[in-house]
Amino acid sequence: MRKIFNILSVSLFLVTIFFSSCKKEEIIPTIDNNNVITQNDAPFEGVLWVLSEGRVYVENMDDQTKTVYDYFDANTNEVYTHIFGVNTNVQMDTIKQNFTSWYFQDGTFTLNGGDTWDYTLYNGTYSVIGLPGGTSRPITPTHISDESVTVIFHDAYESDGNTNYNYYSELTFVPAGGSCSNCQPNIPYGWTYGGVWQSPSGNGSDTNLEGTRWVVTRYLSSFANVYPDDTLDFISPNQYTINGGTPRSYTLSGVIGNNMKSLDLYGFNTVGPSDYSGQVSQTFVDDGFINNVEFHDMFDVATKVRVWMERIQ
Repeated sequence: MRKIFNILSVSLFLVTIFFSSCKKEEIIPTIDNNNVITQNDAPFEGVLWVLSEGRVYVENMDDQTKTVYDYFDANTNEVYTHIFGVNTNVQMDTIKQNFTSWYFQDGTFTLNGGDTWDYTLYNGTYSVIGLPGGTSRPITPTHISDESVTVIFHDAYESDGNTNYNYYSELTFVPAGGSCSNCQPNIPYGWTYGGVWQSPSGNGSDTNLEGTRWVVTRYLSSFANVYPDDTLDFISPNQYTINGGTPRSYTLSGVIGNNMKSLDLYGFNTVGPSDYSGQVSQTFVDDGFINNVEFHDMFDVATKVRVWMERIQ
């Protein structure tokens, strides 16, 4: 009798081990900064996420130093994620603590409860598409729970005019009406904390053309010179007009690898019915002229014109 009882006890023990080892663990691994981050199966889509915290990771490509900064503090609750001032006219690039909201559902992304765009999902990365200038914004969740979600947003290369940088934003959201303390991930090994990010001082010629007026005195297209004398008024950090007409978008940004700047003029109908981009001198605003600079059609790089402009204000 004791022998039968022992056999039954051993059998029950083995069955328990078998079923325990077969229990499925709902863990999804993702990779960020060479660290494995685990997340449960809480949903990302179908939840109204409100921005709670934000950081920016900045790598100096010249000396390889890596520094992480907080975006927000008691004095700062709104920032522009193009940290060196490149103006894109993309609404979601500006973020505001406890206000910015993202909602993903059935292929439609809703920003701040208003404007919508399509999105795609591939290999764990959401891409909001159809943004101004034909751009998109990849968003990669690195942690998801019922209390919060952390994403990597806007991985970019830019220059401050002197140094080249690679940077990206790490944003932590909570469900609308919720809160979460200490939900930001730990700073990865190899990164130094630098306090709160301070935008480079001085806009002017470094980041935008606001308040300046220019005349397109000449352009060369297909070996033909045209003298339009159109006036361009740069009325904001990211908008300009042609002869006082409808506002159009523009961007002025540093170029990685040289000391030039990239001037993108959307709807530059003076030279053609399209958007045009050209590389201009770093000092062109102070110099007051653009001479014989090649601008190419952003949608057909084979279409090129050479442009002359003079600053009159």
